[in-house]
Amino acid sequence: MLRNTLKRACGFGAALRVLCMPWLVLLARIWFGQVVFVHQIMTIAESLHGALFSGGLRVPSALDAALHSVVPLLLTMGLLTRPVALVLLIETIADSHGALAVGAQGAKLALLSWLIVSGAGGMSLDNLLARGLSWIPFRPIRVTREIYLWLERYLGPLLQFVIRVGLAASLVNVVLPAGSWLQKAMLGAAATSLVHPVWCAAALALALALGCATRFAALFIAVMVPVAGIAMSTDDRLAVLLLLSLLVVAGGGMLSLDWLLQRWTGSALQEDDSAPEDLPHVVVVGGGFGGVAAARGLRNARCRVTLIDQRNHHLFQPLLYQVATAALSPAEIATPIRSLFRRQRNVQVRLGQVTGVDAAAREVQVGAARVKFDYLVLATGAHHSYFGKDSWAPFAPGLKSIEDATAVRSRLLRAFEEAESVASETERAAWLTFVIVGGGPTGIELAGAIAELARHGMAEEYRMIDPAVARVILLQSGPRILPTFTATLSSAAERSLQALGVEVRLDTRVQGVDSEGVDIGGQRIAARTVLWAAGVAASPAAQWLNQTTDPSGRLAVAADLSVPDLQWIYAIGDTASSLGWGGAVVPGLAPAAKQQGRYVAGVIAASLTGRRPPPPFRYRHFGSLATIGRQAAVAEIGKLCVWGEPAWWFWGATHIAFLVGGRNRAIVILDWLWAYLTYRRSTRLITGDTRDKMMD
Repeated sequence: MLRNTLKRACGFGAALRVLCMPWLVLLARIWFGQVVFVHQIMTIAESLHGALFSGGLRVPSALDAALHSVVPLLLTMGLLTRPVALVLLIETIADSHGALAVGAQGAKLALLSWLIVSGAGGMSLDNLLARGLSWIPFRPIRVTREIYLWLERYLGPLLQFVIRVGLAASLVNVVLPAGSWLQKAMLGAAATSLVHPVWCAAALALALALGCATRFAALFIAVMVPVAGIAMSTDDRLAVLLLLSLLVVAGGGMLSLDWLLQRWTGSALQEDDSAPEDLPHVVVVGGGFGGVAAARGLRNARCRVTLIDQRNHHLFQPLLYQVATAALSPAEIATPIRSLFRRQRNVQVRLGQVTGVDAAAREVQVGAARVKFDYLVLATGAHHSYFGKDSWAPFAPGLKSIEDATAVRSRLLRAFEEAESVASETERAAWLTFVIVGGGPTGIELAGAIAELARHGMAEEYRMIDPAVARVILLQSGPRILPTFTATLSSAAERSLQALGVEVRLDTRVQGVDSEGVDIGGQRIAARTVLWAAGVAASPAAQWLNQTTDPSGRLAVAADLSVPDLQWIYAIGDTASSLGWGGAVVPGLAPAAKQQGRYVAGVIAASLTGRRPPPPFRYRHFGSLATIGRQAAVAEIGKLCVWGEPAWWFWGATHIAFLVGGRNRAIVILDWLWAYLTYRRSTRLITGDTRDKMMD
């Protein structure tokens, strides 16, 4: 029990370091930048004062002026941080005239040393450029990169030790004199305590020196600094607080009792060592939301994880329709799977297509190879369902992959090109008619995006046609669109679509699709572009395991998401049919897959350590979102229903937050801002050879 508690505490410390360290180092850089800038302003002011009242003007040297003008900008951006910090360190030591650096001055030197050894952190230009430094064929740059890595690996722990000992010595030096600021503060805070504050301070100093409960000790001192009443300037106080905050976030380092405790609990695998081969082997099939969540959930487990996917990228499917309608490029919503796990050393990523599972032999068949497993997680997703009419697939493609999206984009854009070229008005009308089958979120998002593209995104670009006259028709077999939303939101979405010029046809079943159009109940719609958003079917995972399925082909799973009668085999996401939503089937949504992935990781981790398994899976539904077009969306958050512009902003913020990778978030924001201001789409590229397919 004690070991598990300590393990969770160490895991919390690791998470704190990963989440907070980039922000804290950014704050330190900005603070140093403003200190240098203010120092330069004060120097100039003193020079002017001397010129006016003393008759002499001291002009700073060109080097000094350049240093203090450029340094704040470089530190704020995180560019050349280590050399800049080294120059500032040398300058600070020179200004002290060899005096022993203690107190706030020592804190500033320690902070600069931290920047020299550890670098600018994750939120910096240095971090972005570092990825390419090792590939530059200029040897001095590569040597510099190696020196940086050496500093971080070998001098980092030593620096943390020196900082801890220095803070402990300063604490003892301040506390021992009677009537000191810390003694008074602690006496006031512990008036009813039987523990004398001097002994408390001594215990804190000893804890810092040994690296025992470093985070707690540093946090306690940091809390006392602002209220202690010690005579320090604001900048000096901030320097001490920043240094203590770094210890709170980073911990004691390798030269500490905390690190030995972390090693004993086995809470984290070393980044330099891969998981041993004799550890239990977990195979995760599928690199979607569920599979990635399951693999990440096992980051602290004593096991080997192999993630297998037929593609090398993790796709953010909710924005796939924006690639299809030329709003985003594929790279902005896809991230290489290997990059997601580059720091999780117990994960191996394997590119390949799984074609079967031998439950008895505990093997997964990947092409001609076989991969043994101790635990298996099937997160294989879903594909388009044409309800037994698979012959419609060539004429009505759906959206499930990057290849689908780029093919649809080419179809859409080529339709306008063909309409510009044909002579017959009948043919032109067919090319300018777009039919979307299915009134769920994907269907209405496609319809709204195509209508906006036609009416606003191509203005004044064609000479023979007016793209704004294009017809966009949405076919829904039921009595209303968005059937999983409330009736109020369905009506709001329908009004928004109609405002964009989309024709919404309800209670309409498709009876046939070919290259010339769509048949709906005795009526023919001539359309050269038909898109399918009517349904999905699960992958053949159930066939691999000889299990029964629901009508959508999903595996029925137990309360812990395991496959019945098959030990240590689990199914999640679109692969599974789970009744974990208050007795109802869990919806095939990205949040549900992520929750299931994390849950299964917890079940496996509990099994590996012999702990009690978690309670049955319960899906937490935070809401449903769908966007129709500019400033038009619907959002259902619990019992709260929002539509129009507020829902549109909420939809955008939510999708940005859940995108993988800071680079993708930044580029998507810029693309959306550009499209919002100019009504132009940034990726209107026709790729591949779709002409023959469309003309067939």
